[in-house]
Parts: sequence; structure tokens; C-alpha cells
Amino acid sequence: MVQAAASDVFAVILAGGSGTRFWPRSRHHTPKQLCRIGSADRTLVEGTLQRLEGWIPPERRILVTHQDQLAQTQEICGDRVGTYLPEPKACNTACALTLAALEIQKKNPTGVMVSLHADHVIQNQAAFHATLDRAVETARQSFLTLVGIVPQYPETGYGYIEQGNPLSEHSHGFHVASFREKPDVVTATTYVESGRFVWNSGIFVWTISTFLEEARAYIGEVVAPLEAVGALFNTVPFSAWETAYSRTPAISIDHGVLEKSHRIAVIPATFDWLDVGSWGAMNRVTPGDAEGNLLFGDGVLLDCRNTTLDTDGPFIAGVGVEDLVIVASKGAILVCRKERDQDVKKVVEYLKTQHRNELL
Repeated sequence: MVQAAASDVFAVILAGGSGTRFWPRSRHHTPKQLCRIGSADRTLVEGTLQRLEGWIPPERRILVTHQDQLAQTQEICGDRVGTYLPEPKACNTACALTLAALEIQKKNPTGVMVSLHADHVIQNQAAFHATLDRAVETARQSFLTLVGIVPQYPETGYGYIEQGNPLSEHSHGFHVASFREKPDVVTATTYVESGRFVWNSGIFVWTISTFLEEARAYIGEVVAPLEAVGALFNTVPFSAWETAYSRTPAISIDHGVLEKSHRIAVIPATFDWLDVGSWGAMNRVTPGDAEGNLLFGDGVLLDCRNTTLDTDGPFIAGVGVEDLVIVASKGAILVCRKERDQDVKKVVEYLKTQHRNELL
């Protein structure tokens, strides 16, 4: 049975996104967390909310999104979220998390924030909750606490965290020795074999007081404009937040605070976790056929290998192809090699230069 989190713990769900890496299924107004990717019977953000059931009630769930995506997000999530914070513009994670922290501070100055991304796929909910419980316990000791995933293979698409010394003799956590960017396969293999490295899941836990102290020290230029508004989000005109955001630089929380602070801890976790970052990652979410193919929608793959086909309408036939992603959605078609799936965002960039807003 799930043990509910303490009454001062709040979940913050980051649910923005520009709809680039899962184009053409995802778009600006319907980024991937609002899509049913593959054969899923619910959107990614709904999966995130489901994982919180029994642990944090809806009234202590805060969802940060872009104002252009608010209506669609509210339609999907409804009263499963207590507070919606629509950002006036995309301004990276430091701004989003500071906004959420200031909101929690007004509700409960001694509160604890658990920051989650809306587009993660996580299995083993009991292990997930147990890890968060340990992270909350560590955060109460004035650490900015990260959840790291014990790697099962040398993944090159994730950042890594190097574990240092244990926080204490009986602690579940470790000091963070270093952060490492996405490595090549040789380096990633070395990391995994050493047993000292975990994947950076992007799941963060901290008390509001600790976070704001460190944020003021390292990203004061982000905190000051938002703090100056000085009220709960929905008690002041939206124009006040637009003005604040116009003065706020776009900085990631990783580069802005976590890689500089000396109060960082990491909790290693063993639950199955996946950042669904691109079409090529679908094989890790859904098992394919004997040849590694995935088929969603009306189509057929004949004599094909390691190919993902997703269509929302037209029948598509693939014959004798391999290592491809083929997607038809909302009047657009994508064909690319799986090894190039991270370059799908370049299509979106091109469409912007051509002012093809109907495809964005």
C-alpha cells in the first residue's frame, strides 16, 4: 500500500515543450506530453499524474506549462491538478522551477518540492514512491537532492552523475562528485562498469528555503524579476508575469544552480525509467515484433527491420526497409533514419523560417 507523502510536500510537473522531437505527431499547441505516443491509452502527462495517486493529492500538484498549451492541458488533466502556472513564454527550467517555488512558498513557506517531467515513462510505482520518500528525507537536511537511475547499459543519450562519498553512515544518498554530459559509447561503458555513475533523471527534490537560497546566490537575475511580483500567481494580472518574464534570462537549472552549488546530493534508484526523447526511443517503451518493427495505425511492414511506422489516417506500406521512422500525422509525413531522429527538430526549425505555421 502506498504511504502518502507528508502534508508539506508538493509535486511540480514541468509540462511545457516546443513539440519538436516528436514532430509531426507533436506540435506547439500539443507537445509530446499531451499526445498518446504509440499504442498508449493515455497521454504522457496522464501517466505522470497516475504515478502520483495515493502519494500526493491533486490540491498539492502544480503544473507549469506554456500559456499557449494551457487550455489543452487543462482539458486533459482537469481537477487532477490543483494549480496551473502558464508561463508567458518558454524560458527554460530555472525560470519554471523558480516560479513554482515562489508559488509553494506562498502556500507553505516550509514546503518541499518534488519536481517531475511530464514526458517520462516510469515502471514499478512502489519503487518510485520509495525513492521519492528517501529523497524528501534527504532534502530536509538542506540538500538539493537529485534522483539518479542506476544504469543497465551504456546509454549515450543521457547525462551522468558521479557519486561521491555517502552523506552519512546510514544515509541512502551520496554527495555529487561531478556532472558529465552525454558521453560516447566507450566513455559510457567506463561509467557503467565503474559503478560510480547514475543517469541524471531530471527528478529533483528540495525544500523551498534551500532552493531559493541557492537560486538567489547563483541565478539572482532569474529570481529577482519573479520575486518582485510578490503574490500568488492567480492573484495578480497576467500582464505582471509577462513583464517579469521579459526581464528573465533563459537558463537551465542544471547549468545555473546544480553544477555550481555545494549542497547537492543524489539518491540512486533502480526503478525502470525512460526519458521518451525521440521516435527512436519508442522501442524501449513498447516491444516490437521479431524483427524489431513497431506499427501504430493503419499500415503494414513487409520484409522490414527495426522500423517504426505511426499513422493517424492514411494506410502506409513499408517494403524492404530498415532502421527507419515513418510518421503520418495531421497532414504531414516524416521519413528519417533512426540514427538521425534527434535531427527531426531541424524540420521544425525549417518550417519556422518558411512561416509554415499550419505545420507547427
